[in-house]
Amino acid sequence: MLRDAHWECEVLLLRERQDMEAIENSNYTVLVVDDDKDLNNTLRDALSEVGFNVLTNNSGLKGLETLRSGSRNVDVVLLDYSMPVVDGSQTLEYLTDRFPKVKTIGITGFNTAELPDDYRNKVGKLLTKPIMISDLVAAIHSVLGISVDTKKAGRTTHWMQARLRCI
Repeated sequence: MLRDAHWECEVLLLRERQDMEAIENSNYTVLVVDDDKDLNNTLRDALSEVGFNVLTNNSGLKGLETLRSGSRNVDVVLLDYSMPVVDGSQTLEYLTDRFPKVKTIGITGFNTAELPDDYRNKVGKLLTKPIMISDLVAAIHSVLGISVDTKKAGRTTHWMQARLRCI
């Protein structure tokens, strides 16, 4: 009986996912720069599920190297504030000077009032951990200037919530 319920749930999810137009997101590449490997993997998986191309790096230096190499055109960088060696502020300063067209979203576990003004004011959006994937997708769309069809957004949110219930 449990097996049948799980199968039915998977079928419903597949149908919901087919309705979702993730193709629109596939035109965009997101670079996640955070020293937390688990968070990188979680964000990569979640953003890939909704159609984004996702790259991850575990340091500001590696993130900047990815941008410099130009192996993929990066549209948005998700940038953690607190990282060893080169922190988010230092990475952001270099990023905005050398790659002005790349949009940035700051992510942090700190109270945002405790962050330096240069970081808070230079990122396009600022999100605090833990991050809701629906909020992250909305922030990415916002910094890219993509208007979101509320019906599609509702289906996306419904699909993500349903998937979490089925797992």
